[in-house]
Amino acid sequence: SGHRPRRLSYSALALFERCSYRYYAERVAGLRPVEAAVPEDGAGDVAAEGRLLATELGDAVHRLLELVPLAAPQAPARAELEATVRGWYPRVTGDELERIAALVDAYCASPLAQRLAGLAGALPERPFAFEHDGVLLHGRLDVLWLEGGRALVVDYKSNALGEATPAEIVEADYTLQRLVYALACLRAGVEEVEVAYQFLERPEEVVSATFARQDVAGLEERLSAAIARIRDGDFRPTPSAYACQGCPALDVVCAGPRLALARE
Repeated sequence: SGHRPRRLSYSALALFERCSYRYYAERVAGLRPVEAAVPEDGAGDVAAEGRLLATELGDAVHRLLELVPLAAPQAPARAELEATVRGWYPRVTGDELERIAALVDAYCASPLAQRLAGLAGALPERPFAFEHDGVLLHGRLDVLWLEGGRALVVDYKSNALGEATPAEIVEADYTLQRLVYALACLRAGVEEVEVAYQFLERPEEVVSATFARQDVAGLEERLSAAIARIRDGDFRPTPSAYACQGCPALDVVCAGPRLALARE
């Protein structure tokens, strides 16, 4: 294919895993995603004037969670939260502020937040980078805790779940991302790492997996296979409502969900 990336972010790997053809459209052909605004229920793709893009709403949630002390998880006062978000995104609407506040509150009231509060030394937004098969893998961890050869990585997700469960979404879209997180910690010398995904719409349904040093070879093999598929140009449409939303190739060079119907 002639596409030999020297750097891959975890988001690029997650995009490739979700739909390798969309990865090609965005990361190889350079097409920009067609962003849609988040409707009032947070789950659809109908844009409305003045509404935040889905990525912007997620960014606001993540930036607010960075401001919540891990040792004492309490959301900012509502007036402070609204002023902060309006400073970032002046066009935010009242219902979007409600959704953002609800997701932040959901974390603060969750058992995972209480668990992190009891882990001395847990830190937010920790960068990582390591090389594999000539490619630099890099990104940031929402939360990282290290102690005595053990590590915990937490990744918050503000995705609208619809009818899918958190476990289904992780399995479909984030297994490569998860193994990169695990390898980042194991290569740094820890003996065991737990990677936990928390979807803030259902904060108690944490999707957690633990990896140990003996898993490194298998994780590296899977990562090598993914990198090889990218280098080999194995770019195939994998249509789904989630993968197709905002795809710049949709209805231009790809039929999207209609491909799945045609196959059936």
